[in-house]
Amino acid sequence: MSTISSHFPYAGGLVGALSNTRQLVSMRSQLDDLQRQLASGLRSSTYGGLGDTRVSALTFHAQTGEIEGYKSVSSLTGVRLSVLDQSTNELRAMAESARTVMIKGRGTSGWADITAAKQQIQAQFEQTIATLNGQDNGLFIYSGRSRDVRPVVDANTLINGDGTNAGLRQVVDERRQADLGTGNGRMVTSNVGTTTTLSEDAVGNPFGIKLVSASVGGAMSNVTVTGPAGAPSSISFNFTGQPASGERISFNVTLPDGTTKVLGFAVDTAGTSDDTTFSLGATPAATAANLKSAIDARLASMGQGELREASAVVAAQQFFAGSNNTPVQRVAGPPFATATGYAAVGTRPTVIWYKGDDDTTVNARDTQRAEIDTGTSVSFGARANEAAFRDTLMGMSLVLVEDYPPGVTSTQDRFEAAAGRALGIFNGTGGPNAILTVNAEFGRSAAQVLDAKSRMDDRKSFLSGLLSEIEGVKTEEVAMKISSLQTSLQASYTTTAKLSQLSLVNFL
Repeated sequence: MSTISSHFPYAGGLVGALSNTRQLVSMRSQLDDLQRQLASGLRSSTYGGLGDTRVSALTFHAQTGEIEGYKSVSSLTGVRLSVLDQSTNELRAMAESARTVMIKGRGTSGWADITAAKQQIQAQFEQTIATLNGQDNGLFIYSGRSRDVRPVVDANTLINGDGTNAGLRQVVDERRQADLGTGNGRMVTSNVGTTTTLSEDAVGNPFGIKLVSASVGGAMSNVTVTGPAGAPSSISFNFTGQPASGERISFNVTLPDGTTKVLGFAVDTAGTSDDTTFSLGATPAATAANLKSAIDARLASMGQGELREASAVVAAQQFFAGSNNTPVQRVAGPPFATATGYAAVGTRPTVIWYKGDDDTTVNARDTQRAEIDTGTSVSFGARANEAAFRDTLMGMSLVLVEDYPPGVTSTQDRFEAAAGRALGIFNGTGGPNAILTVNAEFGRSAAQVLDAKSRMDDRKSFLSGLLSEIEGVKTEEVAMKISSLQTSLQASYTTTAKLSQLSLVNFL
């Protein structure tokens, strides 16, 4: 049995030849790697080729990826904040425009001017609702977490209802009836002999005008004042003789919205611009009757002005407090003029003007949050029922739900009272300044996003520098190595070629 040996036979020069071959292969491999480095700019095509620095390279790449993620979130958040900034600026401008119209409209005496003012406010009201229904990337920006839900019903439905559910106008009208009663603001006046009495109509009635205890001011000769006190509260004026001309007496009442009014009554000549005058009668009893007539006239006048708007304010507050989880509080009835309480919650269908997220345990800003850096988040959510937006709509609506009939003396008083209440809201929880506060919150969040993006850019630049040191190569250095290696290879190839041609003949 024969075997074939796998061993090369030993021959002189064999070891040197093998060594030269390995060296040539190694140099060729080095040249290929250097050419790859020159083309790619990378020290190695694998992390293993980086040696001990591969862990650092992997860590820095992971951090760079994280930065890219934060930058992407910041970019999207920045766009949303830009939209919110623009929309709140629009809302503020519309509120400012409406306020200007209200201020200019006060003190006018023409029905045409009042009608024009109402039309302008109507346009601002509708545009405000349109802005609150604005979207970004197909999502409603004023719906809180319910971003797929249109937050505010249209202007006509809000004011006039939808045929099944009552709108703001009906809610206000019912409340006005309940507060006005038969015309005296649910107050009862009587005159017995020389005594005139004014009292509330029922104990615990939430509607109408209320007397303020211990609020009597001024004095009249020969007149004894008792109250306000009792249940129901009342105040009486007993004329034991005749008062003197020019003397006055006053007491305070509160309107349904909490506003306090001073009712002053003076003999013959008013002491202040708010006084109602009455004349001396032939007898103390006749003078007492004249005071009753003056009180009735003052209450009737309030019923067409201040009381109407105070009722509208309360009704609007209750209407705009309504949401998906909070039914609107409604007056029990009909009839409403004699109502002494509210209907059971949810038993009277009413328009819910705001349809978005209304979770009161979560701040409106926190309904949308974005993490823009490790441990750093910004809040940029918004709800149309936030006080600044809600009360701006409410202020405008107070002017819109009022009627201003031509040729009626009380028309100007109605506009004055409605605009006055609306301006009061605009100077408080609603209006341009309140919206500006919200706008500033979005501005602070936008500044945080810009700061975070700047930090991300700086951090990424730093990491890129570190990775370049670990993974990158210097082109000039590689080129020099390639040139040197090519020279060595060329010399080796030349020498090897000459040695391969040696023979005993050539040697001799």
